[in-house]
Amino acid sequence: MKSIRFAIVMFSLVLGCSGVTYAQSAASTAAPTTPPPSLSKLNVSTMLAQMQTEAAQGNPDAPAPVQIAVQFLQLQPAQVPVFEQLLQARQTAVTPLFQGIAQREQQIQALVQSGGNPAEIGVLVIQVSALQQQIVQTQQAFLENLANLLDTDQQQRLAAVSLAAQLQPVVPAFEALQLF
Repeated sequence: MKSIRFAIVMFSLVLGCSGVTYAQSAASTAAPTTPPPSLSKLNVSTMLAQMQTEAAQGNPDAPAPVQIAVQFLQLQPAQVPVFEQLLQARQTAVTPLFQGIAQREQQIQALVQSGGNPAEIGVLVIQVSALQQQIVQTQQAFLENLANLLDTDQQQRLAAVSLAAQLQPVVPAFEALQLF
C-alpha cells in the first residue's frame, strides 16, 4: 500500500512539474528572447567544479576562457572590466544555487533509498526546480547585460558562437558523409 501511495505521489509530481514546464515553455515562445539554457543536461557537480576552476586545464600557458572570449568578441579595453564584473556577479549568484541543488538531490536520493516520506521528496523536488529557475533567470539577466555591453558587430560574433554551439552535435554526421 505504501509503495502504491509513493508511486501515485511521484506520478502526480512528475505530471504537475511537466504541466508547469509546458506552461512556461508556451509562454516563453510568445515573446522572442534568448532561449534559456537547457536544464535537461545539467550536471550540478560538473558545473560547480567548472565554476570554481579559474585556470585552464592541461596546458598552463593556454589562454583562459575569458581571454579567448575577449579576443573573439574583440572587446574594447573599457569593456573588459565590465565583462569580467558581469561574469563574477553571475558566478557569485549561481554558485550557492548549484550547491543548494546538489544538497537537495543528495537528500532526495537518501530519502528514496530509505523509503522516505513522499511528501518530503516532493517538497525537495519542487525546491530543486525553483533553484533551477533562479539559475535560468540569472543567466538570462547576465545575457541581457552582456548584450547591452556589446556593439552590433560584437553581438553578431556572439550570435555566431551560439549558432556554432547548436550545430556542434550534428557536425560529426556531416563529416562522416563528407558533406563539407
